[in-house]
Amino acid sequence: MSMLRTSIALLAVVSMSSSAIAAEKDCVTEAEGSAIMASLMPDLINGLSDKCEAHLPANAYLVRNAKALSDRYKVLADQRWPMAKLAFARMTGAPEMADSVPDEYFRPMLGSMVGSELVKDIKGADCAGADRIVENLAPLPAENVANLIGAILLLAGNDGTKKGFEICKN
Repeated sequence: MSMLRTSIALLAVVSMSSSAIAAEKDCVTEAEGSAIMASLMPDLINGLSDKCEAHLPANAYLVRNAKALSDRYKVLADQRWPMAKLAFARMTGAPEMADSVPDEYFRPMLGSMVGSELVKDIKGADCAGADRIVENLAPLPAENVANLIGAILLLAGNDGTKKGFEICKN
């Protein structure tokens, strides 16, 4: 697949709203939701750090520790990527993408775009609170953080608004 076609396919994946994703597959399993969050955690931390650095004091947790935390989360992200990749591809209605788009294109582009999307609504005034949340979650094992954030997104999807991913009933 050419780089242009790969880029277009990835842009289509990340530009889909969660309701459009949910329409393709009504739900994600709890394990898939956790894998998706685990695979995105380094990008989420990096995006949050980039967005908030100018709004936080130099001694803020994110300012001092974002790189180390992102690196720690990357270990789990690498382990959980195969399941997350299959879930992303299936949810877009293009399961063949999991095999046809090389990871060296798929993963960084998806992570960067989705990471940016996850933090887009955070305002400068929200950064101190976000910093406190990250600081309080940081001592937890990466697996627990991924499971917690995945569960929150799954709950958000079960309220009928499709703001998150809907968890499968079975």
